[in-house]
Amino acid sequence: MPKMQTACPNCRQPMLADVMQIFDVGVDPRAKEILLSGMFNFAQCQVCGFQGQIPLPLVYHDPGKELLLTFVPPGAGRNMQERENMLAPLLREVTENLPPEGRKGYLFQPRTMLTAQNMLETVLEADGITKEMLEAQEKKMRLVQRLVSAPEDTQVEIIRQEEELIDGEVFELFSRLAQVALQGGDGGVEKLRALQEKLLSETEFGRRVQKEAEALEAARASLEKLGKGLTREALLKLVVEAPNMERVQALTSLARPGMDYAFFQMFTDRIEGAADSERKTLIERRNMMLHLTAEIDEHVKARVELAQQNLEALLKADDISQAVKANLNAVDDFFIRALEEALSAAQKADDAERLDKLQQVLGVIQELSAPPELEVLEKFVEHAGDDSKLEEVIAAHGDDITPKLIEYMTHILGSIDENIKQLEDEQKEQQRGFKEDIEKVYQAVLRFSMKREMTRET
Repeated sequence: MPKMQTACPNCRQPMLADVMQIFDVGVDPRAKEILLSGMFNFAQCQVCGFQGQIPLPLVYHDPGKELLLTFVPPGAGRNMQERENMLAPLLREVTENLPPEGRKGYLFQPRTMLTAQNMLETVLEADGITKEMLEAQEKKMRLVQRLVSAPEDTQVEIIRQEEELIDGEVFELFSRLAQVALQGGDGGVEKLRALQEKLLSETEFGRRVQKEAEALEAARASLEKLGKGLTREALLKLVVEAPNMERVQALTSLARPGMDYAFFQMFTDRIEGAADSERKTLIERRNMMLHLTAEIDEHVKARVELAQQNLEALLKADDISQAVKANLNAVDDFFIRALEEALSAAQKADDAERLDKLQQVLGVIQELSAPPELEVLEKFVEHAGDDSKLEEVIAAHGDDITPKLIEYMTHILGSIDENIKQLEDEQKEQQRGFKEDIEKVYQAVLRFSMKREMTRET
């Protein structure tokens, strides 16, 4: 955040503070999250000791939703003209950050927010989150807090009284609390887990969640059992013989790629040849599956579009490396797929500037996602051709020789064998050479580990 000199809200003495007045999602994907968190423009006065948020004019911009909001704190500016003068340079910066084709009519009609809370609610409303939804969420948060602080012998009664509030969002709140407690070494983790168990057993929603979880586990087991024998015919057999609709739903969510046009045509043929007593059940299952696959496809499409938007936003950042590190929560399988497609398209178009930015994104992800065992292994492989040097380097990194490293190397060797089967002759030779180096390192690491264990025993 840039520094600026402002007046202390308490004693009016000048002070320097880190400030953020423009929240532009098109420039920084974190902008919305920062605004909604309220964690910005905090400062401490060295004269009077004031600590708090500095009231400054704010501008929020989301080009994807054509949303431009302004807020000027009460008391800032003596009249309308002064308030407009405060906002003018901020609005000009928003416009200048846009390419010419992105400068649309909504930029000339920013919406004035009377309060900071009004700005937050408008941002959330643009995401489909209404004031009523916010109030409902607040009720659920209060319920969670009440349950956590209540004596154990009263928790079940509270759960039964407030059952209508208990849904997936409440379970998600408990999961987040448990994660925070676990990371902080808090002994309250077991209490939270016990509370979740009560929610599962004492509420209709909880019992349904349990039933769906059991169906999902059973479906996963049946698919794993088929292994390479998973064909359309075998998948249809699982669907037809499933004991209930929960199992059918679980199979659909797990095996959606196999449920293509040919699969549903096969299903229709099965229905037409079925006895009257069986036909109604099969039709219900097929219709439910068609509806669910359409929902899954729509969800995947939305995730793909979001990943593409996130990638484009990161490419516009002044410091791509820092932007990626600050938004790692956006890096998932969909994002990686979008990145790979963008890299391929940039290479085909011979767009050197875009390709360089995309490779920066990829480089940061690879750097942050690589396990520490890979770095250690790379150091050892460098000296695979010199036995004495290799042993020297391994000894120098004795603390890094762990069961996890040995397990990682075993996995790497297995992966190389699988890769070699799919490569051309020249590439196969290169991979075989790499495998030989890994095997030398593997044997040397094992010898070192065994000697160390024998020394400890004696």
